[in-house]
Amino acid sequence: MEGGVTCRRRPGKWIGGRAGLVLLACWPLFLPLGASASEPRLADVTVVVFNETVPESKTLAQYYAQQRGIEASHLVGLHCPPEEEIDRQVYDQQIAEPLRAQFITHGWWQESEPTEGTAAVVGSQIRFVTLIRGIPLKIRACNGYPGDHPDPTTPFGQSNQAAVDSELAALGFRSRQISGPLKNLYYRSFLPITDPEIDPRLLLVGRIDGPTVGEARRMVDDAIGAERTGLSGWTVIDERGTNDPAYKIGDDWLEHIVAAAFPLGFPTLVDRQPDLFPAGFPLNDVMLYFGWYAEHLAGALADPGFRFRPGAIAVHIHSTSGSTVRSPDRFWVGPLIRHGAAATLGNVYEPYLGLTPELDVFFDRLTHGMTFAESAYASLVGLSWMTTIVGDPLYRPFPVNLDGPRGPLGWRDYQALAERYHNEPEQLASHLLHDEKEPLAAEFAGLVLAAANRPDEAIPALLRARRTAKARPDRLRALLEAVAVLRTRQKRNEADELVRREGGEFRDDTSRHLLESYGAR
Repeated sequence: MEGGVTCRRRPGKWIGGRAGLVLLACWPLFLPLGASASEPRLADVTVVVFNETVPESKTLAQYYAQQRGIEASHLVGLHCPPEEEIDRQVYDQQIAEPLRAQFITHGWWQESEPTEGTAAVVGSQIRFVTLIRGIPLKIRACNGYPGDHPDPTTPFGQSNQAAVDSELAALGFRSRQISGPLKNLYYRSFLPITDPEIDPRLLLVGRIDGPTVGEARRMVDDAIGAERTGLSGWTVIDERGTNDPAYKIGDDWLEHIVAAAFPLGFPTLVDRQPDLFPAGFPLNDVMLYFGWYAEHLAGALADPGFRFRPGAIAVHIHSTSGSTVRSPDRFWVGPLIRHGAAATLGNVYEPYLGLTPELDVFFDRLTHGMTFAESAYASLVGLSWMTTIVGDPLYRPFPVNLDGPRGPLGWRDYQALAERYHNEPEQLASHLLHDEKEPLAAEFAGLVLAAANRPDEAIPALLRARRTAKARPDRLRALLEAVAVLRTRQKRNEADELVRREGGEFRDDTSRHLLESYGAR
């Protein structure tokens, strides 16, 4: 029992692991006992905010509202600059104050009697705010702000720049203290934001934004589509491979995701080396990505042909990952969207590592059926800070009440078997290998056996996947996995022989380099 919601999972057992690729077994059974039929529709507690000075902003807002069933009276137009970065005065006068006035005019906030001239928000009919492309992204630093008291004893206590999303999340608190983060009372919550126990002053703010209006609209479509069919595919974890105490917490978050993915039945590819997954590595069918630490999109995710599965969520930790969301090739947020992600998180300015989203908490809440925005804000220690939440805040990628099949046949078959044989990796692999029609089953079996420290059985399974897969990238990945099994066990001569024997198909420079180096780093 955590935070009022009970979730029951099927039991799982860790079946081993290695430095390269790991397959994690089991499929979840979630029973969210805190949910209630009396809870309001998310559309009814959502306001959509667009920029009146940007015509496509209003058009996109109307489209989003229509797709989500949000009433036209919940669309709010603001007159503000279209630039991503604004100063504090512009934020106050053209965004915060007009939006606060709309909440009061529409009766969306219930207020106490004024004390010293100021009323407090004691109830709210709105819990989500969706900002639409055209609304500024970030507020630059300022000096001498009335009512602000910087704390010179900490570096973050003197910072007063912020993401517009994060600043608006604290709109109901009406604080003039802008330096340093505001404590997030929703941090690590497992309650839906509509629960009456949640502070009514808090708003969960996200944005539909990206390099182009078309991509922003596609994000909406992909999120809604994934809710209907279920999201399936690889979970990709790219660690930094550091033991530096100042930075190890980032790898710890990612390792927690690896461990948590196991009882959920998410097939997972893990790179624990300092470099990113190398360019050319055949990543496909990626539904979740979590990694760090490069300034700009690079490695396999930057390959021109790489594309996330529709509805995918991807987050890369870096101090400036969300410095802009509209560039298709700079930093991380925009490029991840350009490569097909439906949702992501980013830092608009230096957040300091301990104040970035805790990705393991974010992953945990997502996979327990919470919305994208609820999961993101549950992972944040502070508000009025640097995180931008990019994607439909109402997006629920893993709905607990999904009817019908979840994902394509190969993934679905694996999930059913993993649920049945979650404590028996050899039995799971054996049943997977009985499927002679789906090459993906042989790859899964090989990874199960490798993670169970059965390399002599893993290699034949992976080679079967290499020889039977229909797509060249799948054949290359299976061979790379087999080579990595040998190299991570210091069997380099055998790995080289395997490359000579099985690598004839892959003669291009990129593939040859991968075959010669992967697993040996």
